[in-house]
Amino acid sequence: MSDAGQPQFPQPLPVSRFLDVLPVDHPDRPLPYGGRVQILGVERYEARVGVNWRLAPIPDAVEQHELAMAVHERATSGLPDEERKARWDGIVQRLVSPGLWIDLSDDVGTNYRSCSGGSHGSGQEKIGRMDFVPAVPETASVLTVHWGNLEFAVPLP
Repeated sequence: MSDAGQPQFPQPLPVSRFLDVLPVDHPDRPLPYGGRVQILGVERYEARVGVNWRLAPIPDAVEQHELAMAVHERATSGLPDEERKARWDGIVQRLVSPGLWIDLSDDVGTNYRSCSGGSHGSGQEKIGRMDFVPAVPETASVLTVHWGNLEFAVPLP
């Protein structure tokens, strides 16, 4: 709420001119809990950065989040099978949401913030994008995409 009692809405991203697509060093990596992640490229714009990614095959959410799944099993043990399955599917969907794992950094200490993103896919793969602000500063020489504990170097021109 603003001082006047009016709700505050996030400001839309400014239209930003496309600059280039940057390749990623060693873009295809195995995940420790099954599956693989590929950082397909990093798009630079005047006011933001876009990271395009792909999971194929999709990680095993049960292995990745064993504790959360065990809690689910205990919490839903008395429910009908259909309800347990629906809750299980909802948990799996939330746990494999890649937006929780992607972050950016660079060699000059820029504070990147996620500002939008999304994904789609099937049971075999998921493809998505995350956008970050601000733009990469001209003084940076390396951008790093962080996916959980994995780091993907993106040399800057």
